[in-house]
Amino acid sequence: MKILSVACRFGLLVMAGCALAGCKPQQNAHPQPVPAVSVSVPQKLTFDPSITVTGTLSASEQVQIVARVAATLQSVNFRDGDIVHAGQVLFTLDSSTLQAQLNSDQATLVNNQRATDRDQALYPSHVISLSDLQNAQTARDQAQAQRDIAQINLGYTRITAPFTGRIGRRTVDVGNLVGSSGNTVLATLNKIDPLYVTFSLNQSDATRFGIIAARSDAVEHQPVDIQVPGLNEPLHTTIDFVDNQLDSASGNITLRATLNQPPVNLLPGMFVQVTLHAATPDSPWQLPVTAVKDGSIFPVSPDGTVSQLRINTAPGSDEHVILLSANDTTQRVLTYARPDLVGKKVNVSNEAQSQHD
Repeated sequence: MKILSVACRFGLLVMAGCALAGCKPQQNAHPQPVPAVSVSVPQKLTFDPSITVTGTLSASEQVQIVARVAATLQSVNFRDGDIVHAGQVLFTLDSSTLQAQLNSDQATLVNNQRATDRDQALYPSHVISLSDLQNAQTARDQAQAQRDIAQINLGYTRITAPFTGRIGRRTVDVGNLVGSSGNTVLATLNKIDPLYVTFSLNQSDATRFGIIAARSDAVEHQPVDIQVPGLNEPLHTTIDFVDNQLDSASGNITLRATLNQPPVNLLPGMFVQVTLHAATPDSPWQLPVTAVKDGSIFPVSPDGTVSQLRINTAPGSDEHVILLSANDTTQRVLTYARPDLVGKKVNVSNEAQSQHD
């Protein structure tokens, strides 16, 4: 009876403990559904990322040759359109009046110097005052300044080329008085070696080709091809200038390339076609632009686990980015970046799995 009583008590205790613990019949748990995703693998870069715009040729240097003194044009020492060289005398003006002025100013300086020397010799004996000596010195200095100006003006009667280039037509013939009412423009000189090629890109294209985002030294190495009407082969050069702001009216940014030793038939003002190429990437692989978010891609392992990988990219086409670092080109990544899936398992549902597993 005691044994039975103990057993009953044990049974009651077990039932009570089960009741207190809330024992219920075992139920089947519903597992969370595995997300279905599409994946991509890096594809071989098969397109040429380039754009062609219209550009304009301009002289790398330009100067207007002017008459800076009033005199009669005496000679023109070039033919219109000639190639002239640095230091070459282009025009001469009648120097007789200016030479006479220089002689007069020189004589005045000599006279004032004598007066100053005399006063300096007399001043210690108090024959003249300090004020008289200072006035003589001032007159001497003013005469020297006038002589120097006359000498400079006489030099303006020989007008030379400041650099080598192609000169335009003369605007004044021999025998005409020039410089009497301001600086008279006699001709325009253009430096045509090198030539500048100026063109512009809108903000979208400038961003796509890395013009805006890249460092200035990197932009300078971006290649461009210049197609000139009449030339069978394009001329090759690189960008050497990017403006420091976009034009607020057009939304464009101005760029420039330089043509060294250009063909002689190229002239400032000509229109050319400029083809800009993106810098050649170190890796010839690309991914959909949707696969990259905040500088990361999201690989999917063989067992379906998603991870995160930082990666460097460059602009490609409108739908793709170029991978600048792609160690494993067989790695599957989420076609649409999902940072929230990192560490979770997914179910690959597109054809990329069957092609690359």
